[in-house]
Amino acid sequence: MKVVGINGSSRKDGNTTIHIRTVFKELEKQRNNLELNSKLSI
Repeated sequence: MKVVGINGSSRKDGNTTIHIRTVFKELEKQRNNLELNSKLSI
């Protein structure tokens, strides 16, 4: 399964990033294909 996490927060390593990475750690154990996109510009 491919999982894409999109972080739209303006805080580089804020709570949203922490939560996404926590979920990704669990998904990595199941050998999922993961991608985190936090390079959004407005």
